Amino acid sequence: MDQVSRPLLIALAATVALFALWLVALRPKPVAVDSTPAAATRAVPRAEQAAASADAANAQTQAATGAAGQATTAAPAAPAASAATTPAPAAAPAASATDGAPAASGGRRDGAILRDIRDGKVVVVLFWTPTAADDIATRGAIRDLDLHGGKVAVHVVPISRAGEYPAITQGVTVAQSPTTLVIDRKRHARAITGLSEPQELAQAVGDALAGR
Repeated sequence: MDQVSRPLLIALAATVALFALWLVALRPKPVAVDSTPAAATRAVPRAEQAAASADAANAQTQAATGAAGQATTAAPAAPAASAATTPAPAAAPAASATDGAPAASGGRRDGAILRDIRDGKVVVVLFWTPTAADDIATRGAIRDLDLHGGKVAVHVVPISRAGEYPAITQGVTVAQSPTTLVIDRKRHARAITGLSEPQELAQAVGDALAGR
């Protein structure tokens, strides 16, 4: 009986020792968000300056299309035809920042984002590719983001249209998807490239709200 029990006890002791070693030294350690390097923070152009540039562009378009003084209809940017001159091209349709749907003027798509910045909100902008796995996961994390009672605004933009948001992307690198910008109330943007975890996004938004 003792001869049978002794090998079993030795094997059991070895198993317990290996398990303890795994717990102490071999088990993967979770990566804390606080220990991950922060993305570069760069100044976003002042919203008032970007809006002024858009107004100037709109004024030039109106001067080009309305020189004959003809009354315009309610349809947006419809050029007036004349027998002597070739009609000027219509202005590009307005578009919105959210999911690339139409909403801003003068062919710009950053109007809704600029309004949120002027209203003093923390703005989260996701540039994404709707068919990519990391992009879809990041979109889900942003969908569940706490908006802090309206103090945070979220916009989702196809990365193929990033060039149509000059007031937002100027001075910030948006070269791959997904790229998430967290813009604070001082108009500084933190760029998060690649898959964004919910905890990482929540921390970035919390820092922006706190002015850190």
